[in-house]
Amino acid sequence: MSLSVGIVGLPNAGKSTLFNALLSRQQALVANYPFTTVEPNVGIVPVPDERLDKLSELIRPQTTTPATVEFIDIAGLIKGAHQGEGLGNKFLAKIREVSLIVHLVRVFVDPDVVHYYETLDPKRDIEIVNLELELGGIKKPALYVANVSEGQLTDKGWVPKIKVENEEVEMVPICAKLEADLADFSAEERRAYLRELGISQSGLDKLIKKAYARLGLITFYTIKGGKEVRAWSLPVGETALSAAAEVHTEMAKGFIKAEVVSFADLAAIGGWQQAAQAGKVHLEGKEYIVEDGDILEFKFNV
Repeated sequence: MSLSVGIVGLPNAGKSTLFNALLSRQQALVANYPFTTVEPNVGIVPVPDERLDKLSELIRPQTTTPATVEFIDIAGLIKGAHQGEGLGNKFLAKIREVSLIVHLVRVFVDPDVVHYYETLDPKRDIEIVNLELELGGIKKPALYVANVSEGQLTDKGWVPKIKVENEEVEMVPICAKLEADLADFSAEERRAYLRELGISQSGLDKLIKKAYARLGLITFYTIKGGKEVRAWSLPVGETALSAAAEVHTEMAKGFIKAEVVSFADLAAIGGWQQAAQAGKVHLEGKEYIVEDGDILEFKFNV
């Protein structure tokens, strides 16, 4: 199951910069003028997963495949978008297709990057976009992201919460420019640079994980005889039969049983065989509710 996320916000909020950082390459044109994005850009981004990294270290498979998130970079929405202003109708239609909205709000100050409405006002900007979404007939779950400067990110000189329509919402801080600048660094180089800034985790990692949780998804794993370790997405509360269908439709059709061990048990013991010998692997039927971190081996008839 893929996670479909649309990045929305006003022009020059930093959407294409964030998108480029997510892809770790410059796929979207970034320029200092409104409506840079003419066609919605789509990219597939791996979900950061420390458990998958640990499983790969333990099992040493030929391939390791993470769960993925589909991100869509959508052109800036402005007042009157629902009536077609600023190419609004075309992109409102694209937003209707996504599962979750990441609402990017400009908080950074930069005289070289013009604000579409000339002044910086995060509350106003949020309300403009929300109104256009509402008038466009869109009711979608949303995650608010504050695009801050590197200085704001390190000195906490911004307000993490904002009141929108009498409701206080928390914004995830991210410096899109910093993340884009780090895109060409190796993973270790990025971690080292962030440590120098006193930041323990990449803003992109936080964003993807929060989006994942906001949609109510869990992760389960398959090992495929040690040749491939793979992470899969599944809604909370789904069964082993649904998990089998995510892997392959034939597994679901011929489902017999699922062998299950938790990530915590396998990681603590050191491997599947050791976990089985310790009695940590259990057989479950098709109605078993899959838990986050479960490792499953399906038994089925073709």
